[in-house]
Amino acid sequence: MKLTVLGASGGTGREVVRQALAAGHEVTAVVRKGARSLAAVAGADPGDGAAPGGKGRSGVADASRRGGQGGGRGRLTVMTVEDLTNPAALGPVVRGRDALLFCPGLPGGGRPTGRLGAAAHALVRAARAAGVRRLLVVSTAPVGPLPPDEGVLGRAVSPVLRTVFKDVYAEAAAMESELAHSGLDWTVLRPGKLTNRRGKGRYRRRVGGNVPGTGTLARADLARAVLDLMDDPAVRGRTVGLGSARG
Repeated sequence: MKLTVLGASGGTGREVVRQALAAGHEVTAVVRKGARSLAAVAGADPGDGAAPGGKGRSGVADASRRGGQGGGRGRLTVMTVEDLTNPAALGPVVRGRDALLFCPGLPGGGRPTGRLGAAAHALVRAARAAGVRRLLVVSTAPVGPLPPDEGVLGRAVSPVLRTVFKDVYAEAAAMESELAHSGLDWTVLRPGKLTNRRGKGRYRRRVGGNVPGTGTLARADLARAVLDLMDDPAVRGRTVGLGSARG
């Protein structure tokens, strides 16, 4: 498939790009101007051609290479977009794609920036203009309600987190709302706290709600879920809670 991964220089985005390339997909990795060097995406290094290219009138710089870590046969194109909240700037990176995968990080230090909702709004507009239907976005578990079978510890900790980070979660909720009203084939993933630990290669999921005892989830397993669910018709127009597999 032809995929665009937005937020590709972040921890989750890089892992999604890596696994997508290993699976043979054609990937456009989108990073913001001023983000980490393009060479950091999917383990590329300057020797294989993944260095910033020239910037044209569209304000997009790009570079490309074949393959990815793990010997995959996918093709990678890295593109830099100056403003993720500008639908026109997103046009070149979404046109002709089969699916758009948005992997934003929550605002650093718990300080909301107001950009998540604006970026989602721009992405929806750009997708509509380009005729792209499939859109999958990574959010966070505390945006959704506690599951009815949540344990005692989760019921005790959740109100504290939702109070301390209420503005950040409100921003993520605004992002989700843009999708819910988009008319596109959207899916929102709500993982627990993300870690850089080695993935288990599996995960728990609950369509339409959070999994009980969400806890932490390795970014590698979140990336696996993103790619697993990308083409799953059962999760279109739905939220999906994600948690680490037990055992």
